[in-house]
Amino acid sequence: MTMHLEEFRERLQESRRPVVVDVWAPWCGPCRTLSPRLEKVAESFAGQVDLWKLNADEAPELTRELGVMGIPTLIFYRNGVEITRRIGVQSQEELSRLFAMLLDERAPMPSSQMSDATRWLRLLSGLALWTIAGFSGWSPVLLIVGAILLFSAVYDRCPLWQALRRRLR
Repeated sequence: MTMHLEEFRERLQESRRPVVVDVWAPWCGPCRTLSPRLEKVAESFAGQVDLWKLNADEAPELTRELGVMGIPTLIFYRNGVEITRRIGVQSQEELSRLFAMLLDERAPMPSSQMSDATRWLRLLSGLALWTIAGFSGWSPVLLIVGAILLFSAVYDRCPLWQALRRRLR
């Protein structure tokens, strides 16, 4: 699929069914692993969920505009709105679960969830950098990196950030 962002959004709005966008590339090993699983699940949900394949090499601008940083990336849309995304290879069971949840209008889709261990590691690392900055004369670099780490640990739970993201879209 080769198109610009506006065409993509228009096509999403016109879609009568939920859409899963698979961002992949022919040279990507994990993409080749995910593809048969994804196609099998999409086949079992045929007529209920549409699967769009987006070759990152053929549509680099659209891939960049969608905020895709790594492949394979699956982006799940319901009623033209991104619900969640998954990066990397997913099991067939997880894909089936995500497709089923995408069909249930009442079920909120899980966001790309960060593990508690990752969240705590980021929080503690950010605090450690701020502490080191305090003992070393308040280095701006350490303060900024520490702030980024702290924010990366909580951004997905911050209502202000969520509201800002919605406005920017």
